[in-house]
Amino acid sequence: MSDKDDPDTPAPGKGQHPKPHEPFVPPGAESTRELRDVSRRRREAEEKLQHHLQEVKEKPAED
Repeated sequence: MSDKDDPDTPAPGKGQHPKPHEPFVPPGAESTRELRDVSRRRREAEEKLQHHLQEVKEKPAED
């Protein structure tokens, strides 16, 4: 079993408060802004999913 498969090993960034994401480049063309917006929404969705999965994992099973 590799380190990546070990459930006791915390994933990078787990347990940390997400820091606000700021663009590294000045606003540019509309397509660039749209890509940044999609990327930002994707990051937020991934963080929300990770939070939800962590809650489900910690919740006792109801059988």
